Amino acid sequence: MPEMLSLSDADAAKAGAAAKGCRLVAFPTESSYALGSTGLIKAATRRLLQVKERSALKPLPVMVASAEEAKKWVEWTPLADALASALWPGAVALLLKPTAQGRLLTFPEYPNVAIRVPSHPAARALLAASGVPWVYTSANKSGQPALTDAAEVAAALGAEIDLIVDGGTVPSGEQTVVDATGDTPRITRQGIVSAELIQGAMTA
Repeated sequence: MPEMLSLSDADAAKAGAAAKGCRLVAFPTESSYALGSTGLIKAATRRLLQVKERSALKPLPVMVASAEEAKKWVEWTPLADALASALWPGAVALLLKPTAQGRLLTFPEYPNVAIRVPSHPAARALLAASGVPWVYTSANKSGQPALTDAAEVAAALGAEIDLIVDGGTVPSGEQTVVDATGDTPRITRQGIVSAELIQGAMTA
């Protein structure tokens, strides 16, 4: 079974180091538990896809610690700036073209990267502790419901993953994904952040 960790600073440091070292870490977010690892090592991405039983045709999104860090990995647009200013940290991933350096976070066949800054304190602590961007997905098998507590994650994924950060019960839901490559936002996946909030960000 995976090792269970708390939200303490020491455990955040342990989980962050584990993810940086290519291990798989389940952790709470503002929209269910997620499963993640370093975005800089392709072996971690491949293992994450395998455990998730997710098609390699579906790229994984990326979490970073701040909008400033995001600009290192993706080609920032005026639309991205408006949306990030209004909605980050939060459960909105922005679909943007990767920079040359951002190509490290994805495979060559994917033209864009979905990137966001999470608002959950555990996710933010793990990112800070690791010092690297994370690829991630919901901590459940593909096609199964999102999981909202650490015990559910342990039961569903068991020994296939390395660590679980127990942050108690979190809401069930999905992040909203918005294509921000153009001049107007285009929602490619509707999640817990509504279209009204997306539109409202344009006039904020």
